[in-house]
Amino acid sequence: MLCVVCLFFACFSGNIDAYEYAVETVESTVETVESVGETFTKCAENDGYIMLADYNSGIIALENKSTGYTWYSSPPDTKNDSTASALIQNELLSSNTLRYGTPKKRTDSLARSNTSDCNFTVTAINDGVRITYDYSAGFHFPVDYVLMSDYLRASLKVSEIVETNPDNIATEVTVMGSFGASSGEDGYFVIPDGSGALVRFNSNTTSDTNAYSRTVYGSDVSAVPDYSTASAQQICLPAFGIVRGDNAMLVVASKGDSNACITAKIAGQSNSSYNLCNFTFILRNKDTYYMAGSSSDKFTVFETGDICADDIELRYYPISKKDADYIDIAEKYREYINITPKKSSPALYVNLYGGAEKKKSVSGIPVTMKQSATSYSQAVEILSGLKSKGADNIVASYVNWTDYSMENKIDTSAEPSYTLGYRRDFSRLKEFADENNISLYPAVHNRDFISGNGYNLSHACIRASGAYSRIVSYDRAYGIPDGRLKNKSLVSPKYFSKIYSETALNYSSRQISGIFPQYLTSSLYGDYSRNKISRFQAMQYTTDTLESLSESLDILADCANAYALPYVSHITDMPLSSGKYDIFSEDVPFMQIVLHGVVPYATVINSSPNPTETLLKAVAVGSMPCYDIIAEETDVLKNTELDLYYYARSYGTAEKYALIKPIFENISESTITGYESDGITITTTYSNGTIIVTDLDRQTINFNGKEIYMGEE
Repeated sequence: MLCVVCLFFACFSGNIDAYEYAVETVESTVETVESVGETFTKCAENDGYIMLADYNSGIIALENKSTGYTWYSSPPDTKNDSTASALIQNELLSSNTLRYGTPKKRTDSLARSNTSDCNFTVTAINDGVRITYDYSAGFHFPVDYVLMSDYLRASLKVSEIVETNPDNIATEVTVMGSFGASSGEDGYFVIPDGSGALVRFNSNTTSDTNAYSRTVYGSDVSAVPDYSTASAQQICLPAFGIVRGDNAMLVVASKGDSNACITAKIAGQSNSSYNLCNFTFILRNKDTYYMAGSSSDKFTVFETGDICADDIELRYYPISKKDADYIDIAEKYREYINITPKKSSPALYVNLYGGAEKKKSVSGIPVTMKQSATSYSQAVEILSGLKSKGADNIVASYVNWTDYSMENKIDTSAEPSYTLGYRRDFSRLKEFADENNISLYPAVHNRDFISGNGYNLSHACIRASGAYSRIVSYDRAYGIPDGRLKNKSLVSPKYFSKIYSETALNYSSRQISGIFPQYLTSSLYGDYSRNKISRFQAMQYTTDTLESLSESLDILADCANAYALPYVSHITDMPLSSGKYDIFSEDVPFMQIVLHGVVPYATVINSSPNPTETLLKAVAVGSMPCYDIIAEETDVLKNTELDLYYYARSYGTAEKYALIKPIFENISESTITGYESDGITITTTYSNGTIIVTDLDRQTINFNGKEIYMGEE
C-alpha cells in the first residue's frame, strides 16, 4: 500500500523519473519490509548506506551496511517516553517544525509537522524522497531527503516556500530537529563554540540550566542590544557533531549557514528523556523597540517583504570507527572544507596600537585631540627589540595608524597620521619590516563609523524596526549604554566592494602588501532598509570583497568565520576555550584540530591574568603566541577606545618564542590526530608522529625527549 501511495504521487506530479524509481521501489518492498520492519520503505541504496523513510510519519533513517547501525531523524520509541507530554512527543516525531509570526498581533507561534497543524505527503524522487509540508497556518513547501555517496542530504529551496495566509509570515524553520536524538546511553554532542565544547548526554546539569542556542557567525549586530551581555565566544564553523560509542555523525549546514542557529538540549531540558542538537534557520529577522516615553512597552516587529534568506541544505556524514570521538568529527569537517594549506614559517605575532582620540583640557576648555600610543619610530624600536631577543620571524598588525581610523571614519586612503610621525617615519617602519622578515599588516576598521570622509547616514544600516543601527559603548560593570564614547553608525554591506577596492589601490600605491581588515572576516549583519540586504547577501558581499582583496594583498584576521577561511593568511586570536555555558561538560580544541596545518593561527597571551598558563595551553594546541603592544604608558589610554588594552605594556619577552620555535618548526604542516587532557597534563599527537606533553603545574613542555621550562626564572 505504501508503494502504491508512492506511485500515485509520482504520477500526480508528472515526474517520470520519480515514477520509474517508484516502480523499482515496489519491486523491492517485500525484502525491505522483512529486513527493517513494516513501517519503513527503502528509498535509496549505494555501496555504503541504505536510506529508509516512514511514509506515515515522515521519519527518515540512514543505515550503515557494513555495521548495521541505523540513524533516525526521530527516535523510534518516542511514544514510550513517559517524561514527554503528547505535544512534545509529536514534536520529537516531526521531521519539520516551522515558527511563524503574526505581525498584526506582534506574536509568533510554532507549528509541528506531526500534528494537526500540518498535512504532509511523501513522494519518491531519485535516490530519496520529497516530503511536502502543508501547514494550516498558511505555509506550503517541499524538503528533499537524498542519499549521496557518503552522506544524507536534506534541502529546502526558500523560493518554494508558499505563504497563503496574509496574516502570517514564516520566520524560522527546523529540518530534522530530532535527528540522532539519544536517551539512556553514553555519548555527547560536539559544539563549535569558541575552541569547541562537549555536551555529554544525560549530564548532571541542574534543572534550571538554560539550553544552548547560539547564532552561527555571531549575532546580527544591526539589531543593537539594549544591554551588553557577558563576553561570549563565537561559532565560526557551521557544523556540530554527535558521538555514540563506535558511531559518530558530522552535521554541516552547507547552505543557509548565514542564518543558522545551533541548539543543544540535554534530557530534561528538552522536556523529554532525549538529548537533542539541531540547526534552526532564520527566514526573517525580527527586532524590538519601545514606544516613545516608555521603558516597559516592548514591541516585536518582523522583517517585511519576501524571504531573502539562502536556500537550506544539511549534510549528515556518518562515521563508523572503534571509539569514534570529536577528533574524527573535526577531521571529517576539515575534509569537507577542503582548503589548500597556507604555507607559513612559525612566527611571533604582535598587535601594535597607534593612537586614539582623547578629550583633553586646553586652557580649561575640553578639546578632542589625537593621542599617540605607539608612534612609527616606537614601532620600529619594539620590533627591533623583539628581533634582537630571538624573534627572527614576526607577523605584526598596526591598528589606528591613520587619522581617519583614530576618528572612526571610513578609511580608504592609507595615509599615515602626523600624530604618529612623518611619512618618512612610516616609510622607515615599512622598510624595516621588509628587511627583517617581518610581515606588516596595517589595519582598517571600516564597519562602525562616524559621518565624514564622504560617508554619512545614507550609507548606514537600518534595523528591522526601521531605526538606524547605532553602535554604542556599554558600562563594563553593568552592561548598560554609558555614552562614554561617540555613537557610531554601521556601514551597509553593499558598500564593502567600493570601500575595500579603493583601500586595496591605495595600499598598493604605498607598496603595502598586507592588510588587517578588522571585523570583515568575523562580523556578519544585514541591512533592513528599503533595498534590503539579508545576512546571506551580506555574506556574498563579504566573500566577494575578500576574494578581490586576496588578489593583491595578504589578509590577516583576528577571527575568521568559515566563509572567510579560504582567503586569510593568518588568524591572530584563536580562542583556547568555549563560552563556558553551564550545559558544556568540557572544552576541546575542535577549531584547532580542524585548522592546524591548514591556516596558521595564534592566541593573544598577555590579555590573560595568567600569561604563562595561557602560553602553555596555546602551545599544547599548536597555537603560536601573540601579544598586544603599546609603547606609551597605559595611562594615555584612559577614556579612549583603546583603554581595554591597559595590559599591553606588559608583553613578555621574545625569549619564550625562541624556546618554542623548534616545536612549531616540527609541527607547522601537520594536523592534530590526538588530544588528551586531565586538567594538568595535556598530550597532543600530530600526524607526523610528534607527541608534545604539556604540564601546567610544572610549567614545562616535553618535546622530542627535551623538557622546556616556560615559567619565570
